[in-house]
Amino acid sequence: MDIAFYYDSSFDWNDSDLETKGVGGSQLALIRITRELAIRHQVTVFNSTSREGVYHGIKYRNYRSFNREEQWDVFISFRCALPAENVKALCKIHWCIDPGDNTVEKDLPHIHKIITISPFHTKMLRNIFHIDNGKIYEARLGVHADDYREITPKKKHKLLFCSAPERGLQHVPRIYSLIKNQVPDASLVITMDYSLWGFEPGIGSYKDLFKGLDGINYLGKIPRRQLIEEQKTSVLHIYPCDGPYEMFCLASMECQAAGTPTVATCQGALTSTVLDGVTGKLIYTLPDYDTNFYQTFADKVVQLLSAPSELEAMSLKARERALSQFSYDGLVKELEEKFMEWCS
Repeated sequence: MDIAFYYDSSFDWNDSDLETKGVGGSQLALIRITRELAIRHQVTVFNSTSREGVYHGIKYRNYRSFNREEQWDVFISFRCALPAENVKALCKIHWCIDPGDNTVEKDLPHIHKIITISPFHTKMLRNIFHIDNGKIYEARLGVHADDYREITPKKKHKLLFCSAPERGLQHVPRIYSLIKNQVPDASLVITMDYSLWGFEPGIGSYKDLFKGLDGINYLGKIPRRQLIEEQKTSVLHIYPCDGPYEMFCLASMECQAAGTPTVATCQGALTSTVLDGVTGKLIYTLPDYDTNFYQTFADKVVQLLSAPSELEAMSLKARERALSQFSYDGLVKELEEKFMEWCS
């Protein structure tokens, strides 16, 4: 099949950035999906790259070079509207990964399917745009299983935060301080900054929140290989997300693939990405209305740190589920079957 992805993001990136300067979660997902598809299909990505060319068998073209006369088997607008209503394709798809994406409404009359990435995401889009169930295909994001097959020894009581800073990092200092009161040798690694999306890092104010706290390693943006190592050597991924931002939470699923369970709030899609009591722990409260939130969150973490056998069992279950149910090769095989069905 001849498959095109169209993503008019505002910053310059392409496939080669995954292993070098790093990319954000949506770019990571698109790179992994297209690499898998390119094993068996002709794949083109239209995006904002200034480095047009072929990478891992995928043709990257700047989105301004899109020609509405070109013909495709499958044409997918990814996080954006179709470049033209009359795109020539047997199947036109809008792949949405954001909450309340208004380009969905714009594309609805012109597409065959909308792809969502979690039960929460599906429900949200149905409620906002009143979309018929038959027009939605619920997929997911995934992990590159080969990155996580090799097991690395864990560092005792090492915690990890690896999501966008505005998604709850401001709550971590208070939680971490309470954890340290009970587990003095606990440590915390913090990764990711806004340079992954083409902006200034913007983490100075967040770093200031951790002044005076011991055991903090604020790394910001790091190479992909180093991030995987941090995920593997941590014992828990902590994520006090305080809003319904998460339509999937790729950071959590990657940590689970590394055998690192997540302790998080129950916001957004976290209730399906994390199986409470099985692959992690969920907190059913938020700091805005519960003065005990910080202690409750810290106690959940301490409980697991103080129960090595329970934590080990949870680690094994998290890893098994992530690698067996959320690998990109499995996801793409399912998509290929659907593409064939939708094109017929």
